[in-house]
Amino acid sequence: MNREGAETYLRLLAEALIRGSLAAAPGSGWAEGPAGGRTRMMAAGHALTAVGALGFETLDDIVADFELAVNVRQQDQGSRGGAPLAVPSSAVAGVLSSAAVGRWAARLHPARSAPLTRASGLMWGWREAAEEAAAPDPEAPDRFVPVGLSLPFRKEGVSGELYLVSFAQTGSGARFIAAWPDRALARPGMLDPDSIGLDWLTVTDDRGARYDLALVPGAGPGWAHVMSVWPPPPQDIHWLDVAAPPGPAARVRLERQAPDAGDEPEVSEASLSPGEHLLTMLADRLLTTAPESWRDWRRQRAVASPGPLPAMTAGLGQIVAALEAADVLSPLSPVPARLAALCASMGFGGHGIAAAPAPDLPERWLSLLAHYQRRKPDMAPVRDGYAAVAAALPDLDGIRLALLGLDNTEGCSSLHVLARGMTAEGQPGPLGVDLGFPLSLWLRDSGGRWHAARTAGRHRADTECVVRLRLVPPLPESADSIEVLASGRSAEVRARLPLRWGYPT
Repeated sequence: MNREGAETYLRLLAEALIRGSLAAAPGSGWAEGPAGGRTRMMAAGHALTAVGALGFETLDDIVADFELAVNVRQQDQGSRGGAPLAVPSSAVAGVLSSAAVGRWAARLHPARSAPLTRASGLMWGWREAAEEAAAPDPEAPDRFVPVGLSLPFRKEGVSGELYLVSFAQTGSGARFIAAWPDRALARPGMLDPDSIGLDWLTVTDDRGARYDLALVPGAGPGWAHVMSVWPPPPQDIHWLDVAAPPGPAARVRLERQAPDAGDEPEVSEASLSPGEHLLTMLADRLLTTAPESWRDWRRQRAVASPGPLPAMTAGLGQIVAALEAADVLSPLSPVPARLAALCASMGFGGHGIAAAPAPDLPERWLSLLAHYQRRKPDMAPVRDGYAAVAAALPDLDGIRLALLGLDNTEGCSSLHVLARGMTAEGQPGPLGVDLGFPLSLWLRDSGGRWHAARTAGRHRADTECVVRLRLVPPLPESADSIEVLASGRSAEVRARLPLRWGYPT
């Protein structure tokens, strides 16, 4: 990793953006001004901090110098009325190669060597963080059970339906993933034990012991919620009875079932560089952002107006060049060419990636592109429902994932996972990438269609985090099984699981 090259590149990019924004004529590609230049520079800077090539303090210094220089030069240019300094067009475009960094390095002062903080270390160093975190009972075996039971309740004029999706128990505690399909009970301000009758529920094991429930509400109507179970049940009990008035109780069997032959998760090696993995996550982000404005997307293409998606792709060239300058992305890597082809397939230019578009794209990308480019890409309304899924995936780059259920709510599909081994510190990611969940996760349904996952919410408890992942496009009702593909830098995991859907009455 070339940290000095990373800082040099970013300082040269800042200088080029300053001169380019001042030199641009109205209507030119750089009419976006210093604000647009700052956005591009921050995209490259956050990419470098994400891979550990640049410290946050150094990035802050460069941004401060950039903003100061813009203010001073604008004032000076206005007072003199003279022409701004010229700058090579390749620099203005932000395509600064490693060779260009070397040729121009002599023009700058020696690179300052700000120490890298823990937050600015390699974003994929999750294994080290996980080993340092102390769990309450690290020796306790995990238990993940698909439940799929409905509990109607009625008391004191309040009625509704509680759907138990799954049960998860680890060394940090036990919890149910549960959902309240009734919209009246899922409105903001209504998510508390008194309003939904959580204190009316009783939980008893096969020995007669009683347990308390505590609610951790979800984010938004219809989202599954976490109900912690206290104390954690002993490992040798066989079932829990969960009862709501007027009854009867629903029995949750906790026996571990061995997977059928051929259903064990498959692990295959991968050898992505830090830069390649980051660009893959950027591609996922672009593909999952498109449906939020796909109707506007066609209109933007027709009138060549800027819009959210072209604005998002505008900094990709700077990111690729920055990663190459830091020696975390090989100039021979095929990933930038695929990213350029993805932008071309969606009709977005101005991304600044120097590589020619690749002739082929991954199957899962093509599946989503085909969905977007259909004349009527909207699928038939998906019926609200919940699928009982529970399975632990093998360790992936130091992160352990457990699938805890699916839901379709108000036309959106969500996958809920329990993640262990992630750092608690949040890091800003380039162009909206969530570095707190540094994996690429996709689902393929039984009809062969791919669905990309994007972080939509999380609950953290000690060393564990329950994460809600939104699926794009939504999962159809006809799906009776899924194939999960989780990818990291060093490996990827595939798991095939049946779906057991339940629907609110």
